[in-house]
Parts: sequence; C-alpha cells; structure tokens
Amino acid sequence: MSRIQTRLPSIPVRTPKNRFQAKDDEPSNKTGQRVTIPSLDNMTGTLRYVGQVDSKPGIFAGIELDKKGQGKNDGSVQGKRYFTCPAKSGLFIAVEKVTIHSPPLPATKPSSSITPPTTRRSNLPLTRNGSASSVVRLSSSTSTSTKKPHTLRTSAIPKTKLSSSPAPPTTNTSTNAISTSPAANAAVITSAATSSTSSTSSLPSINKKSTPTPPPTIAATSKKQTPIPSTPTPPLILSSPVLTQQQQTEQQETTDQLYEMLEKTQRERDQLLVQMKSKETAWERLVSSKESLSLQVQEGDSQCQRLSRDLEKAQAEVEQLQHNLAERDASLAKNQRDEEKQSQDQRRIERLENLVRELQNQLQATKDEQLQLNREHAGTMEQVRKEVSASEAMTASLEKECEELRRAGLEAIHAYEESVIQLNQKHELDIQQKDQHIQQLDYTIADLKYKQSTLFDDDERDIETRLSEMNRNHTNGLNIENGTTDEADQRHRLEEQLELAMTELDNERLTIQTMGHDMEQLKLELNQARQQTLSVEQKYESLQTDFEKELADKKRLIEEADNAFEAQAKAEDEHYQMKLSKMALEKENAELAESNKQLEQDFNNLMDEMLALEKQDLKRPLSKDEGNGLAAVKPSTNDKELQEKIHQLEKENENHRHSLSVEKNQVNQLSKDLAELETLVESRVFSEADLEEKLEAEKKKVISLQRELEDLKDHNDSGNKNFLISPTNTTTTTSPTPPPPPPPATTTTTTTTTKSNSNLEEDYCELCDSYGHDVLQCKSDLSLGKFCDNCDDIGDHLTDDCPNQDETF
Repeated sequence: MSRIQTRLPSIPVRTPKNRFQAKDDEPSNKTGQRVTIPSLDNMTGTLRYVGQVDSKPGIFAGIELDKKGQGKNDGSVQGKRYFTCPAKSGLFIAVEKVTIHSPPLPATKPSSSITPPTTRRSNLPLTRNGSASSVVRLSSSTSTSTKKPHTLRTSAIPKTKLSSSPAPPTTNTSTNAISTSPAANAAVITSAATSSTSSTSSLPSINKKSTPTPPPTIAATSKKQTPIPSTPTPPLILSSPVLTQQQQTEQQETTDQLYEMLEKTQRERDQLLVQMKSKETAWERLVSSKESLSLQVQEGDSQCQRLSRDLEKAQAEVEQLQHNLAERDASLAKNQRDEEKQSQDQRRIERLENLVRELQNQLQATKDEQLQLNREHAGTMEQVRKEVSASEAMTASLEKECEELRRAGLEAIHAYEESVIQLNQKHELDIQQKDQHIQQLDYTIADLKYKQSTLFDDDERDIETRLSEMNRNHTNGLNIENGTTDEADQRHRLEEQLELAMTELDNERLTIQTMGHDMEQLKLELNQARQQTLSVEQKYESLQTDFEKELADKKRLIEEADNAFEAQAKAEDEHYQMKLSKMALEKENAELAESNKQLEQDFNNLMDEMLALEKQDLKRPLSKDEGNGLAAVKPSTNDKELQEKIHQLEKENENHRHSLSVEKNQVNQLSKDLAELETLVESRVFSEADLEEKLEAEKKKVISLQRELEDLKDHNDSGNKNFLISPTNTTTTTSPTPPPPPPPATTTTTTTTTKSNSNLEEDYCELCDSYGHDVLQCKSDLSLGKFCDNCDDIGDHLTDDCPNQDETF
C-alpha cells in the first residue's frame, strides 16, 4: 500500500503601509522602544513617556533604566505619576539627548518546496464511510519581530491511498517556492506588513479496491487576491521647533534612505505579483483537476456505503480479535518481521534509548551538581559555624573586658571623685587656716602699731616732765649755788634712763621694720597661694573635661559593642533561617528525585506500551474480507492514550526542568546569602579588632589619667605643705581674733560642677574635637568640595548652580 503526499505552499502578499507619519504621532509610537542616553555614559533603558512635565519647560522623555538604583525617581514628579517603574529606576531627560533604537522589520521565511511523494505502510484504520483519515502536514514559516508576529499557513492536499491495481492515478503539482526579502530596518518610523493567508484545501483519500478505477480529479478552492496599493509618495518632513538644524538634516537623510527602502520594497512587490500570476495558472489547473475528481468522489461514496456494511459485519470479529490480542503478545513476538519494519523499529528503539540515555545523563548531572552544591554548602556552613563560634568566644571575651573596663572606669570615677572631694576639703581647710593666720597677723600689726604710738607718747611725756624738772632743778641750782650731790646723782640717773629709753625706742623701731618686711612677704606668699589655687582649679577643670570625654568614648564603645551584639544576633537568626531553608530545599530535592524516578518508571512503561502497540500492528495475516476491516478499525483509543501519555510525560519533564531551574535559582540565592554572611562576619571581625584597639587605647588613657591624678595629688600636698610653712607662725599676740569668714571654695566647686554639667549636656563632634554640634552638623568637610544633589557627587558647584538641573531630576 502506498500513500502519495503533496503540499501546496501558501502565497503571502504583503501590502506596504505608509511609513511616513506626522510628528504629532511619533511619541505614541516610540513608547516601549529601547533608548540610549549618550550624555549619561551611554545608559540604556526603555522609553515609557514622551511629553511635557509640570514645572519644567520643553518636552521630556520618561525612561525606565535597565540598571536599578541609578535613576532619580519611580516615574512620578512632585506627586504626579507619568509612568510606573521600580524605585530609583526612572529618569526624565530632554528628548534631544535620547537616541531611540528602532525595532527590525518582520522578515518572512520562504515557504517549503513540494516534497516528492513518499510511500510507506499505513497504520491508520478506515472510517465507516470507507475513506481513510487524511494525514495533513502543515509547514509554517514564522517570522518574528519586536512588535507583531507574522505567520504563514500552507495548504496541503491529503495523501491519496491507492490500491494495488494495475493503473494507479497520480497527481503532479508543480509550484515554485516564494521567497520574500525582508524590508530594511527603519531608524525611527516603524513598518507594518500585512500577510494574506491562503486557504487550505483537503481532499479525502479514497480507499481503492482491487478493481481498476478511472483517475481522480483534484478540487481546489480559489483564492482571492488582496488589492495592492500603488507606490506612495514621500510626505513632507515636519520640522519640530525643538529640533536643531543638524537634527533636521539628519532627519532628511533618514527619510531619503527610507524612501529608497520603500522603492526597493515596491520592486520586490512587483516581482511577487509576477509570481502570483504564475500561481494563478497553477490554481486553474487544480480547479480542472478538481472537476475530474468529483466523479471519482461520487463513485467512492457508493463504495463507502458498501464498505460500511462490510465494516459492521467485521466489527464483531474485530472486537473478538482485539480481545485475543493481549493473549497472543508472546506468540506475536516470535512472528517474522519484514526488514523495513525491523529497521524502523530498530531506529525507533535506538532513538528512544538515546532519549532515555540523555534523560539519565541529565538526571545524573543534576544529581552531581546537587551533591557538589550540598558539599559546598556543608563546607560553607561548617566554616560559618566555626566563625560564629569564634565570634561568640571573642564577643564573650569582649563582654568580659568591657565589664572589667566598666568596673575599672567606675572605680576610677569613684576614686577620682573621692580624691577631688578630699582635695576640695583640704583646699578649704588650707584657705581657712591662711585666712585665720592673715587675720592674726593683721591683729598683731595693729597691736604693735598701737603699742608703738602709746610708747612714743609716754616716753615723750616722761622726757618732757623730766626735762622740765631738770630745768626747774637747774634754775633752782642756779639760784642755789653749789647744789647738793643728790641732785647730781638724780640727774645722772635720769640721763641713764633717757639713754635706755632711746635704745628701747630704736629696738622697737627695728622690730616694726622687721614686722613690715614680714607682712610684705606674707602678702607675696598669699598671692602665690591664690595663683596656685587658680592653676589647680584650671587643671581640675581640664581633667574633668578629659574625664567626661573618656566617659563619652566609653559609652560610645559600649553602644558599638551592643550594636555588634545585635548584628551578631541578627546574623545568627539569618543563619538559622538559612538552615531551615536548606532543609526545605533538601526535602524538595528528595521529592523531586522521587518524582524523577516515578517519571522514569512511567517512561519505561510508556516504552513498553509503545512496543506492544507496534507489535499489535504485526499480527498474523488475515483474509481479504478481514483485512480491510482490520486495517480500518485499528484501535484509535490506544493511539490517543499513547499520545496523551507522551504529552503528559513531556509536561512532567518540563515541570521537572522548571523545578530544577527554580532549585538552582534558590541555591544561587543561598550562595549569595552565604557570601553576604561571610562579608558580615569579616566586617564583624574587623570591627571587633578595632574595638579591641580602642579598648587598649582607652586603658592607656585611663592609666595616664590615674597617673596625672596621682601627680596632681602629690603636687597639691607638697604645695600645701610649702604654703603652710612660714616664719611668722611662731609669733603670738594677746589681741582677740575675730571669727573667720565663710570659705569661698564651695562657690568654685559649684561653678566647676555647673561647667562640667553644661559640657555634658552640649553636643560633641569627634571630627573637629569641639563642643556645640555633633558629627552630622559638622562643617569641617565642606572645604573638600561642593556637593551637588543632581550629580550626586562632590565637585566644583552646588545644587542651585548645577548645569544639569533642567535636564535630569
């Protein structure tokens, strides 16, 4: 039995469309195309909007950039949305600074040529009207473009099943394959092509009997031609007010090139018209053959009626034979096969074995990849565990050191406060003692001055009285000649007393001078003591500020350690989540492996069923009456089930591939997460090392501060001792001392505490090492350069002076 298969190609007719459009229609056609921005390092993206933007003059293009995070917005400006895109992926820029990539025109592939008739054994059953089901081969040529798919359909004449009669009819159709050349790509203006689809005509194949029959006639349907428009004339080029003269010249050149392309397509269309005329003659021949075949169809109808009656008779026998087919599979395997069938079966078996081998290789490769990934993940997880354990140990040691430092800092603070309190108390006592000593000296000076004044007055009175007496006595002596010796003795005694009084007066004057020198020396010592107290207070304030700085640094270090602990906790949570996801992926992998095994079993079962169905075709030879019925009523349900199972197997394979791709993506994501965790662990290790260095520096600072405090204590003790030692302390007076005034040290301590509190309340900047502002408000880095928000960089201009502020926003 032979089967003749003929195919007629479809004749596509493309009607060119006017490619020249007005400028007002360009923005709507440009949206969705690929664009390049030369002024921004040739960044690429997709055009989403063309038009005016509020608060900005001119026409702007809204572009969705390919690289996310390099844009300025999400398609909205000042609350108004022009298009939708992810955050930091949208950009508005002037239309003149955008280069638009035009999509390629759709290209049509040449239709397949007519294949010579092939003869092969038919395995399809006959229908009830006696005609075999026609096998139609559709050859379609598809040409894809960026906008519209362009499909061509080919008409096929079914194969005619001929009997082994001495004069078999043959049909010869000669057609030429049509090849169409694709139109050239336009730069800005898109092309549209229309394709005319040829109608498919099919003729039923007629089962011939052993008796000779006249040759059949072929019926074909006529095809309508689509009207072809004449050559369009190039329209005038509209100049936009926004375009410059250079862009207009470029536009003119592009329109000239497009016009030349249009003329070329017109010439190709003329060639296609010539080919269409030749095809029309072929269709006329087919119409004539159709009329001749109509008579054969009428005869075939009568024959089909007779065969249907025979088919009904053979239906019962066929059912019995189908019931016996399963029982005779073992015996059918031993039957002889012809060489052609054996070769076909062998080729099919080899093809299926190759397919199974490829699937097994793919499965083995996926298993190996999964095992490799599992090993890598296990290694990375073990490394992460070790690093996490090491980081936990380091954090524990850091916590201990921080606790020790905190305790040491608190102890140092308490000791410092106690020492400051003791110093203040000693200072107050010293000041009180000095004040008392000064008051005593003042009283002694006043007493001495009083004694000096009273002493001089008494001596002068005594001298005057004695001189008056002596004068009186002298006058009396002059009056009385040769006075007595008693008066001479008395005079001598008075002279001696006068000399003694003069010597005592000189001694008192010397003592007063020495007391004045002592007073001046005490005043100098008092001034020195006051200056020393001022210097001590200044040192105390400086130490207080240093201590507050160190305390703030320690607080900051503690906060950083707390943040590091929180980051470690987050990393541990992420690690735990990754463990859970890995377990879920392993479970899914096991399920996929089981499903793959099930698919292999189903595939093997389908292979066995296919072999069994092929064996059913090679049953024992039947009689002539049973042959036609058996060939006609071959079980179509098995073919349908086989096709359904094959489709199901393909779907399951596709699902398996999809699941494998999803699993690979998940594995890649997990590897990325592991890499991020590794970077986090490394950064944590570096931060811990920095914290350790800072802690060592803080320890050194604390030790230096303690040494400075001890030195200050020693210096204050020695200064107080030197200040308290004075030669005037041994002098005692009998004058009463007034009560001492209140000590002024309390006021100084309160002022220092208020200053320290005010310094604590003020913000501290670590960049410029000063109070009054924090790090964010520090303006010390402004000298490096001027920052621009539009350019997002430090340069030679500010945001208000940016030259690109009207172009990008």
